[in-house]
Amino acid sequence: MILAPAFLKQVAQASLAIPPVLLIYGEEPLYIRRSTDAIRQYLRERGYDQRDRFDVDAQYDWGELQMETQTGSLFAERRIIELNLPTGNPGQAGTAFIQAWCNQTPQAEPDIVLVIYCERLDSRQTKSKWVSAIEAAGLVVQSKPIEMRELPQWCQHQAQRLNLQMDQDAAALLAERVEGNLLAADQELEKLALIKPAGETVSLVDIENSVVDQAHYQLFALNSLMLLGQAAQALHVLQRLQQEGSEAPIVLWLLTKELRQLIELSQKQHTMPLAQAMKSMRIWSSKQNEVSQALRRHSQDHWSQLLMQAYQIDRQIKGTRPGDPWLGLSDLVMKIAR
Repeated sequence: MILAPAFLKQVAQASLAIPPVLLIYGEEPLYIRRSTDAIRQYLRERGYDQRDRFDVDAQYDWGELQMETQTGSLFAERRIIELNLPTGNPGQAGTAFIQAWCNQTPQAEPDIVLVIYCERLDSRQTKSKWVSAIEAAGLVVQSKPIEMRELPQWCQHQAQRLNLQMDQDAAALLAERVEGNLLAADQELEKLALIKPAGETVSLVDIENSVVDQAHYQLFALNSLMLLGQAAQALHVLQRLQQEGSEAPIVLWLLTKELRQLIELSQKQHTMPLAQAMKSMRIWSSKQNEVSQALRRHSQDHWSQLLMQAYQIDRQIKGTRPGDPWLGLSDLVMKIAR
């Protein structure tokens, strides 16, 4: 297993041996996106010109994929096959397919590279047969969140990547305003790189003038209104975020983060009191009433269905599924709130 930053360094240095299979997973969407883009570009530069993407759910036909990969090998064309596995559970048929793929006779550079994407995997899933098989035959890339204490230094490193310098006070303020959301931090740094000449230093004043708190506060207002069940007000805030140019991936990050938390709390309620579950997950006391109200409205199954809907919106944002992601976000907010 390799962490996403180390994987990206290997790709940048062109020192990565092409594996027959990769698994990219984790809780930090920015590094999942960067790792995904990096491996696609790396393989494209080495002749993997065709890319086919499949979304895997409980009804997915693994036999069809078996035929697809066999057909590809007949014509010996170099290509990438991507599997989006949002639940992290391929089932019996999927596990058998992945294990068989990993047990193939290794080639120096395989004709087909299988790339599997997941979001969060729990400890049980990371020890499953299919993940262990990938780790033995290929590469597992983990995208871990950045700890708050490490975020200022991360901001400084990202500024350097964009040919800017950033002093410690500016980095600390940026970290405070984005509160761990790397997508938001990355967006703000990209904006600063457009307005400041290369090599200049980003100061505290630059962050105060450029990184506006308004959208930040509106995001948290959206979160609270949604959990409290105030659908009309939540939709109004969402529309304001869209009108003011907020990025759809940042809004989706907030919604999926809440949905995963609600799913985990629903699971924990079966074995412990809700108050104890919230304490174990470090949910602030000021937020506990909002979360409790949301949990009273819907079951774990409902939250899981909405998380699957969030994955479809992610596909719309990335352009692999037709539709307007902001309409999808509106619908998702309504279903969380009502």
